[in-house]
This record gives sequence, structure tokens and C-alpha cells, in this order.
Amino acid sequence: MSEQPNYAIELNEQIRTFDCPDCGKKSLTVWGFISKNNAAHAIYYAGLMTGHDQASAGLTISIGGWGVENADEQNVESRLWLFIEARPTADSYEMMVREPEESYYFDKPILGKPMARAAALASPLLGEFFAVADFVAFNDPAVKSYLIGREVSTLGRKSIG
Repeated sequence: MSEQPNYAIELNEQIRTFDCPDCGKKSLTVWGFISKNNAAHAIYYAGLMTGHDQASAGLTISIGGWGVENADEQNVESRLWLFIEARPTADSYEMMVREPEESYYFDKPILGKPMARAAALASPLLGEFFAVADFVAFNDPAVKSYLIGREVSTLGRKSIG
């Protein structure tokens, strides 16, 4: 029997606003770091589309090469990232892998190599990306509150700006 991974989250202190690239409405971004079994594992950005009728959280998740001092090119090259959209349902939420170009953070080389939807769906890492996405959805107060239809929580963060 394999042991379940032990994840932990470290929230970035800020919540930032951004204009939706499609409609221009104000939305929010939160981000943080995920450790797995006490070692740096991933970073994430969550775009909370607060200005829209249909609630949607875009999770850009980068795994690999984090936590190494002076993150050099080798560490960036070992990273893969995936864009996952989470939408609330009547009693939970559903997640879907999207194309990397849809991510607000597509042009951030620090994230590593983007995974196209087809490649991600065939990847042995897909389960790990979904595990991290689920952990973020349940443990980042801003993401969790948004997905259950409440006002976006600032718990653990200083301000919206």
C-alpha cells in the first residue's frame, strides 16, 4: 500500500486584479507555493473570473525544479506546467485541462514548458497535476470561497490591489 503524499500550501500575501482579456471585466489573481512531503514541489496562479456570470477559476500549475536556490536554466527546463479550468457544480466543482495559450500566464518562461491539452491527457503526470489542483481548490481560501459561490476570501493575504 503506497503512502498518500503530504501536501502543504504557502499563500502569497497579495491578491491582484486583472482585466479579462476577452471582455475587459475586472477579475482576481492569487498565487502560492505547494510542497509535497516537506519539499518544494509546485507553484500556482489562480485566475478567479469574478466579473463573469459563469464562475471559472483558471489554475496555471508548474511542477518540478522548485525550491532549488538560484533557480537556474536547468531547473526551468525540468519544469512542466498545465492550465486547468475549475467550474463550480451544484455540490462541488469540475476540472478540465485547457490549452496553455488560454492561460493568463502563458508568456512566463519561469513556469517551464507548457503542456498542450492532448499531451497532458496522455501524460503520466496528469494525476499529479489534478492532485495539486484539488489541493489548491480545498486549501487556498480565495479559490475555495470563490468556487463555492461566496465572496473571495482574503484570509492569509494582505489586500486586493
